[in-house]
Formats: sequence, C-alpha cells, structure tokens
Amino acid sequence: MITLSKIAKLAHVSVSTVSKAFSGSSEVNEKTRELIFEIAKQENCFKKYYNVKYPKYVIAVICPEFRSRYYTTYLSSLHEELSKYNCEISVAATEFSKEKEEDLLEYYTKHSTVDGIIIVNPKTKLNIEVDIPIAAIGYSNNKNEIISINVDFNESISEAIAYFKENGVKDIGFIGEKLTTAKFNCFKNAMTTHGIKINEDFIAISDERFEEGGYLAMEELFKRNAVPRAIICSYDNLAFGAMVSIFEHGLKVPDDIAVLGMDDVREAKYMNPPLSSINLRIDTACEIAAKEIINKITDKPVNYENFIPYKLNLRKSTEIK
Repeated sequence: MITLSKIAKLAHVSVSTVSKAFSGSSEVNEKTRELIFEIAKQENCFKKYYNVKYPKYVIAVICPEFRSRYYTTYLSSLHEELSKYNCEISVAATEFSKEKEEDLLEYYTKHSTVDGIIIVNPKTKLNIEVDIPIAAIGYSNNKNEIISINVDFNESISEAIAYFKENGVKDIGFIGEKLTTAKFNCFKNAMTTHGIKINEDFIAISDERFEEGGYLAMEELFKRNAVPRAIICSYDNLAFGAMVSIFEHGLKVPDDIAVLGMDDVREAKYMNPPLSSINLRIDTACEIAAKEIINKITDKPVNYENFIPYKLNLRKSTEIK
C-alpha cells in the first residue's frame, strides 16, 4: 500500500510537505503540489489522501424508485451515512426494470468514475466481477465479494402470523400489489409453516399502489363478503388505505379487523389507531452498507455477509381482545 512517505520520496520532498499539500495548505507552492498530486494519481491513491473541500468519494446509489416513502427513506439515510465519510451520492432509479438495472450496473462499473455502488433490493443476480466495490441491500451474498445486507422476510412475517395464532386468530388475509410478490410468497410460506390453511378469498392483490391500492383491495374483500379477522399488508401505505375502507364500512380496527403493515414508516405510529408494522431496520442497513463499502474502498477488512434483525412493532391496530 502506497504511503505518504513513499510519495514524499518520489517527489523528493518531506512527508510534512506531502501532508500539507493534501490538506490544501498555502505553505506548499503550486508546482510542488501539482507534482505530489500527479504522483498520487499515478499510484492510484489520490482520493485516499486528498480531503479538502470536495467529496472524498462518489458512491452511485441504484434504487427501484423515488416515489414511495420506503425507498426515499433509503436514499436519505444513505446520504446521511455516506456524508460521515465525506462522500457524495449519485442516484438513479430502475423503475423496477431488471433490464434498466443491468444497464445502470454496466454504466457505473465500466463507463463512470464513481468509487462504489450501493444497490437497493436488486432484481439482478449480482454475479459480476469488477474492481469497483458493490454493496447490495436486500440481497443474499454469493461468492463474488458483493457486500450483502439482508433482512429475512420469511422470519418476520412468520412471527407476525405466530402472534395472531397465539391470540386465537386463523382467519388471516393478505393485501398486496403487483410489485410485492416476494412478500406474498413469504406470507404463504409462513401460513403453511404454522399449519394455517390459506383462504384464497382473503387474498387481494391490487393493480394500484400505495393508499389507493390498499383501499381498492379492501373494497374487493368486502365485495366478496370475505373479511378476515386479521390482515397483513405488504407495506404500510397499503395498510393506510385498507383502514380507510374498513372505517367507511362501519367497522373498527382492531375490534373487528386487525391490520398489520410492513416497513414501519414514521407515519405508522401516528395513525388512528397506531399501525402495527414490521420494521426492516432501514437506518441500520444503510449504516452497514456505508461502512462496509468504505472499508472495501480503503482496503480495510470487510464483512461481506450481513444479516439485520427485524423488529415487529405491535401497536393498537393489532390488539386482539
């Protein structure tokens, strides 16, 4: 690993002069500074030591979208965590397209000058081998030194169903939308694990998203006259819409229907009643992603496989009496 002493030797100056050059000191003349910088760039360590007013590293963040609170929380949290390392982020959205995700990965790994990539909930199997560090949130690691940060949906949904079962509830429904297939599959697996038969009439997958999607899905259940005692929604915004539909039909949450969401967005605990939700620890995931990708960039030890414990936050919306 190149050191300040090695740069000083190559530039025929003192280590103190090299250090002052990188810190922007006016004590170093421009000709000497340019020589030191040129040597550092040739030795591929310029960004390691240069820490004046510009970002030390630029990290590309690839995210499915910027519309939902879930993903904007990832972006704001990653920006906050990476700022601690004097990094700036460059963001791009895939709009849930695998092809666009692959194009962005190719662009950032082959044609851009970013120092690392953080990808949120990738659809692509990350078996690429490139020099640039990659961290993936919501992904299980493989053998290609991709830094993975993952929360087990199966386990979190299983605990939620176990809670309902322990309280004598087996009529459990699910509300989702076209982009939440993975969570629906986890729901089905968990129901089977707990020996609870799935009633297809209690399942509603909406063509719409967010609150409207939840509202329309709940309306569909009412049209079928198939209203379960408890409903798990694949994310909180769907739950918000479902609760409005429930109230409009003259029923109460949780007295008539218990409602549980996922993601635990900050509005959840301020709903009436406060919404129970599965917290997927976004802030923790972003903290780990930032730390490990900087470790990779700076040749420090890296933990490539990271599992984050979720937290089931039970509030009034799931109180079973």
